[in-house]
Amino acid sequence: MSKCLKIYLTLIFCLLLVLFKSQLAKAGTPVIHQSPRPTWLSSVKTYDQKPSARTIERGFFYALIEEQIQVEKQADYHHVIREIVSDAGIQNASQISISFDPAFERLDFHDITVWRDNKPLNRLKISAFKVLADEKNLSDFLYQGTFSALCILDDIRKGDRIEYSYTLTGRNPIFKGKYCDNIYFQWYTPIAHQYTAVITSPQRKLNFKYFNKTPKVTVSENVGLKQYAYEDFQIPAGEDDNNQPAWYDPLGHVQISEYNSWADVVDWALSINPTDTHITGELADRIKKLKIEAGNDKEKYFRAAVRTVQNEVRYMGIEIGQYSHRANDPQKVFKQRYGDCKDKSLLLVSMLNANCIEAHMVLVNASRNEHIADYIPTYYAFNHAVVTANVNGKQVWVDATIDYQGGEGTDIYFPDYGRGLVLKAGNNALTTIPPSKTGKITGKDIYTIKDEKSPVLLTVKTVYTGNHADNVRDRLASNSTAETEKSYLEYYAKIYTKIERKDSLAISDDLQKNIITTTETYLINNFFKKDSTTNRLTGGLYAYSISEMFPSITGQTKTPVSLSYPYNLEYTQQIILPGGWDITPDSASINRDYFRFSSNRNAVGDSLFLKYKLTFLKDNAPLNKLAEFKGDIKTINNEELSYSFSYIGAGSASSATAVNSFLIILTVVLIAGFVFLCMRIYQRETPAIVFAHGSGFHPIGGWLVLVTIGLALTALAAIFREFSDHIFSLHTWTLYAGSRHEFNYKLALVYQLVGDTILAGYAIFCLVLLLNKRDILPSFIIGYFIYGLIFFTLKIIVVQPLHKATLTNDSISVAVRSFVVAVIWISYFKKSTRVAETFIVPYPPYNYSYEGPETFAKEQPHQEG
Repeated sequence: MSKCLKIYLTLIFCLLLVLFKSQLAKAGTPVIHQSPRPTWLSSVKTYDQKPSARTIERGFFYALIEEQIQVEKQADYHHVIREIVSDAGIQNASQISISFDPAFERLDFHDITVWRDNKPLNRLKISAFKVLADEKNLSDFLYQGTFSALCILDDIRKGDRIEYSYTLTGRNPIFKGKYCDNIYFQWYTPIAHQYTAVITSPQRKLNFKYFNKTPKVTVSENVGLKQYAYEDFQIPAGEDDNNQPAWYDPLGHVQISEYNSWADVVDWALSINPTDTHITGELADRIKKLKIEAGNDKEKYFRAAVRTVQNEVRYMGIEIGQYSHRANDPQKVFKQRYGDCKDKSLLLVSMLNANCIEAHMVLVNASRNEHIADYIPTYYAFNHAVVTANVNGKQVWVDATIDYQGGEGTDIYFPDYGRGLVLKAGNNALTTIPPSKTGKITGKDIYTIKDEKSPVLLTVKTVYTGNHADNVRDRLASNSTAETEKSYLEYYAKIYTKIERKDSLAISDDLQKNIITTTETYLINNFFKKDSTTNRLTGGLYAYSISEMFPSITGQTKTPVSLSYPYNLEYTQQIILPGGWDITPDSASINRDYFRFSSNRNAVGDSLFLKYKLTFLKDNAPLNKLAEFKGDIKTINNEELSYSFSYIGAGSASSATAVNSFLIILTVVLIAGFVFLCMRIYQRETPAIVFAHGSGFHPIGGWLVLVTIGLALTALAAIFREFSDHIFSLHTWTLYAGSRHEFNYKLALVYQLVGDTILAGYAIFCLVLLLNKRDILPSFIIGYFIYGLIFFTLKIIVVQPLHKATLTNDSISVAVRSFVVAVIWISYFKKSTRVAETFIVPYPPYNYSYEGPETFAKEQPHQEG
């Protein structure tokens, strides 16, 4: 609905509220009575032990929670003692507020005593009470006629004990004297002493069902009455979490019901909400009109009746007294054009039955859903009413309170209420409601990049189907287009500070197919950020629409975690970049029995596609799976939803020749260090040599010529590889930017650069030693061949698989060749006589001498003539 219409309806509702208040004023303002405690109470022994100080929250605790229920007298007695332990407790526990319905309840206060230093201070003063309308559901257009008796205590100090007692007498006559209740023995605050008693006639048969940890019941009889008593001590506070499902209730409690079967509940509900079979007036005229328009098409009539109730009868409930459970007459509801869930449901049932479509009201619980099956039969099991109908042999379920619902014929969405009680004579069980076909959200964000300076065009197209279309249609109807555009822009402004709307929001609504499409267009200025280290432009994306759907789970979470079920999202980010993309396709998925997630990255032409899917399969992540779920969320948020990339403008001359300064500096430092090391090694003095008379240095020849050529070619090849592979190009360095292989890819580049630089330097060093016939060559050239073998082998078995690079035949052949070369030449340099005779030059090179002729002659053997 438009904003003006919403304001108009609110004003009408306020006028009705004033009218009802004036009627109550005429009947008499709700009165609070003062009286002695009832005489029928059981005695309760005193208990003065405090709970552990570390468990007390909000600065106070309950020293006593006493409740005694006299079923026959329809009276509930309450006795409470609060003890203030800190200044915070003064703020949080110094007022008394009791809710009651004056239409059928009487409130009697018996005492209010403040105990200070073990001395009682009487604070009961009826005139001090303020009686306030207690309408917590006004924002939901529900008026229930309840009031709160509020007493704000003055002069409360740390250490005070506030003790008060009161009795509520009366039951809603709509229940016809049947007693049902849910009694809790545990709260979300520590209780030192708890006592509960249910007193009833032995002839009244009560059924009990216990939930979680509860005190043991003691059954006794006295003065012709039966008593069920529960007493416990030091009850810890219940675990509570904002993310827990609405149906999750960890507190210890008992359900009590006088109903023996669901059939009894059906009979009661039918007796107060009969289908209207004698329709006259305006409603009869509308039914006649719908029949004429539909002809013999029952499905068409069904859909028209549903739209009439959903769209023309606004949701508003006046649930005073018996009308908390009794529906208003359908003719009255149609005429006044408003009603709550039961009013609208009974109206729809009456309209459908008027055209021979069998329909029934169904009681459900919109919070507990299928978990109402845990209850024993009771009217307290339900908080909502819907409709089921048989249309041409097809069972259809309808929630008449849904506004702006799309779909054709019987193809409409029904919330997952799980179980319901069909109000049909003879029904004696809850009915399992089949899950409805759910819709989907398909979102696509298209980022069109023209160049590094122009604003990036962002086009957001979102398609909603099924229940998601119903929700969006309602939201769009409740706000103006300008308000919707503003909220959408504010959402993206949190991500991109310099974003502006380019065009107005475009909305396409196919009501029959129940598909809504919205298109938004924005311009993002300063999309790219400049990296101060590499001087490159970087852009980043994050799938916030996925991340924001996950709940927060901490180490303190002790309950199941609620999920937005049903939810089905397919989300794509498309980045159109001039020059295209060079990335490795990547995908990941997580499949659990409560949610599914998948991501996929691939590039086609100038477009990069980042695709995500998120589906919640249940309404909660169970308690025993929270550690698993928390880990999944962390993995998804940290590893799967973000993507960053570098942009080098094609039109910039400097960009075309951009180099990686980091790798250049690394290479220079490596070369300088290697040269320094080689010089130190070369200039290290070695032992002098003495040549025999007539001998000397041998020239390089034989196989050593091949070694010389090999060393020279290896050095040139290593240097050539560094430039032919564009290792020093900034574009090469950022090729995998943003992908999950970015780090491993860059590690491989560094390995290639460092390895080739050392290989080239080592080859040149060995070449210098060889040409100078240095005596240290054999040991160093053996080390050179071993290094080459290790370098090429590690490259194919560790580095390439590290970043998913393809293993080529060339890389394998290089490794095999290095192995063969190493085996051959290492053996040669170890065993060759030529090597031993050639590489003998010491350092310094003049550190050698010759033996004289006489020395030589003495050493020769004597020849006999």
